[in-house]
Amino acid sequence: MQNNSIQTHSFTIKSNGIQRMLAQKIQITGVNNAGNAFSTFGIWDTGATGSVITKEVAAKLGIVSTGMTTVNTASQTGHDTETYLVDIFLKNDLRIQGVEVTIGTIDTENGIDCLIGMDIITIGDFSITNLNGKTCMSFRIPSQHEIDFVDIHNTQQAKLVAKSKQFPNELCKCGSRKKYKDCHGRR
Repeated sequence: MQNNSIQTHSFTIKSNGIQRMLAQKIQITGVNNAGNAFSTFGIWDTGATGSVITKEVAAKLGIVSTGMTTVNTASQTGHDTETYLVDIFLKNDLRIQGVEVTIGTIDTENGIDCLIGMDIITIGDFSITNLNGKTCMSFRIPSQHEIDFVDIHNTQQAKLVAKSKQFPNELCKCGSRKKYKDCHGRR
């Protein structure tokens, strides 16, 4: 029996063109301290293992370091940095609690003080499409099903093949380069 009581949170960010950087307004707080929030932009980064905040965020929130860790970035290897625990509000009703973040340099000149890494991305479903030259990013927690573009394509191709009349010795229309009788026409 499926449990339908699990609450789903989702949102979509759409643009009028292709986006090379996906950022959204977020709020960062100390753990369970929503009364003292830092508003900024968070940039989604599938190349980052964990999430990152700037020193300014930690200072303005008055949070205390929980320890040290060694990180590797695109420009540095084996860099020691402090860790902190924060709550990140991706939207008003979507709080990711107790995220261990590291301190790093981000694009603060453009109001970006948080990098959203794979530690957050992997707790849900994340997709990016660029149909008609317009980027659409969508995120949902919890993960609900697998999206497999190859499987979708193959299913669509199989339906096209099934709809079209083929003779047994013709090449199958699915593109396999096999005769129809040895491919999708097999009984």
